[in-house]
Amino acid sequence: MSKLAVPPEVLAQHTAILGKTGSGKSSTAKLCVEQVVAAGSRVCILDPIKSDWWGITSSGDGRKPGLPFRILGGPRGHVGLHSSAGKAIGQLVGEGKLPLSIIDMADFEPGGVQKFFSDFAPALMRHAKGVLYLVIEEAHEMAPKERAGFGAENMAIHWAKKLATAGRSKGIRLIVATQRVQSLHNAVLGSCETLIAHRLSTPPDQKPIQTWLASNADKATAAKVEQSLSSLPTGTGWLCSGEARIFEKIAFPKFSTYDNAKTPTGDDDVREVKTAPVDSAELRSIIGDAVAEAEANDPKRLKAQIADLKKQLGGKAPVVSTTQPDAEALRAAEARGKVTGFDDGRRVGYAEGEKAALTRVADAVAGVKAGDATLTALPKRPAVAPPQAQPAPVRNMPKPIAGSAAETNLNGAQRKILAALGWWSALGHQQPTRVMVASIAGFSPTASHFGNMVSALKGMGLVGYPPTAGLLELTDAGVAVAEVPDIGRARDAVRPRLNGAQQKIFDVLIRGGDMDRNDVAEQAGFSATASHFGNMVSSLKTLGVIEYPAKGVLRISSWLFDEAA
Repeated sequence: MSKLAVPPEVLAQHTAILGKTGSGKSSTAKLCVEQVVAAGSRVCILDPIKSDWWGITSSGDGRKPGLPFRILGGPRGHVGLHSSAGKAIGQLVGEGKLPLSIIDMADFEPGGVQKFFSDFAPALMRHAKGVLYLVIEEAHEMAPKERAGFGAENMAIHWAKKLATAGRSKGIRLIVATQRVQSLHNAVLGSCETLIAHRLSTPPDQKPIQTWLASNADKATAAKVEQSLSSLPTGTGWLCSGEARIFEKIAFPKFSTYDNAKTPTGDDDVREVKTAPVDSAELRSIIGDAVAEAEANDPKRLKAQIADLKKQLGGKAPVVSTTQPDAEALRAAEARGKVTGFDDGRRVGYAEGEKAALTRVADAVAGVKAGDATLTALPKRPAVAPPQAQPAPVRNMPKPIAGSAAETNLNGAQRKILAALGWWSALGHQQPTRVMVASIAGFSPTASHFGNMVSALKGMGLVGYPPTAGLLELTDAGVAVAEVPDIGRARDAVRPRLNGAQQKIFDVLIRGGDMDRNDVAEQAGFSATASHFGNMVSSLKTLGVIEYPAKGVLRISSWLFDEAA
């Protein structure tokens, strides 16, 4: 056998590391990871519950850097993470852009682990290049034998089985670990060519191992393993490889990196552990807009932001006014319709609509020239004073006319969306993103309800879809109904809509010019490497308030300096 604790030929197969709490299971898993990293392999660790893997980034005594893993999510994360980012992370891991990564899902909502994994696994398989060791801690969370009822659980089980049965052909080598062997799906355990079995004291947890041994070992070997399972010392386990024909009881050496999972002592709370340095700005640039957008779409984050906005508005969401315009405003609206070439008669109750009215005008003109009297009978329209000046800016369009077709057909959700579009339009954003609109209107941009309301508004001719995907805009009819407000300077209108942390970053950047990300963090009172700061910066970018002109550089968006916006 190899001098290494775990023979390389064994780790070239799918491996299951099993054992009850305190048996040495996690220690053996970390030993395997250290071994494959030393050999130059890529590794991704999925840690769904306990945040147990960050110690691998420090030396055994905690005084020097350890392995250069990048941690996504969790209390020690170099960047934040949530359950909606599975597809983006799976692609990045598969393509090798995150060669050593720890995906910490401890802070996910109930069902979030399964949601993340069911998006992560197919993206990983689709983009996998070269050999990758995928370590799945608490594997029964992704592939349970008995379902807990989470919506994404069935798909998580499906993709766990796919990884186990088809992953090797893609270069994916699984290392699955669990203390609840009886809860792990049979298809996953059955696809592992190697078992490392530590102490297991209950018959239900021993039974799956006995079943595996019956198919991979002779009766005498199987009996020897089974008889000692409940009494194995901590750190000792049976290494059983059916393909390599290895069945040995081994006292595994302790892994060499920092043991953050050991029983705490009196000074652990104040001890400073030195970990491998990670450029968080560079990491965030690698992850890119995909994760930033996913963060912005996080329902929990959006609810918090919406609650803050409502608080600043006195507990009320933006509403669309239905005040009746005066006669002078009505005449001005008609004049602008003439100037811009659109049939504003729709705004005072003409049901023909812009296109139909313009078509009839064109037909009438053609009929007069041809001498066809039947085409000259157009509906009479109110007298309109000729325009005295250029059309006013969009924000000064009149309020909607109570009782008009568009006004009476709108429900509360549609009014909020139009109000949000009007607010962005007044700030100079004529084509905001769906996320920007949903955040101000108080919806999740990924919710089907929001999409349905936007589609309905488009069908009414009030909202349009610009050529660039993901953007929305008010039509001319929508501008009238939405009542685009006159809000003065953009910067004065935007700041109250931000939460406290966002305002601090905003106040630093509004001074103008490009600024180093670290300088912004320092002046705003944050740590540049803290995930909270990164999350706030990402949310401001998603809302269009700041830009990334270069790597590690931030600046306020130019439209905020337009005094007329």
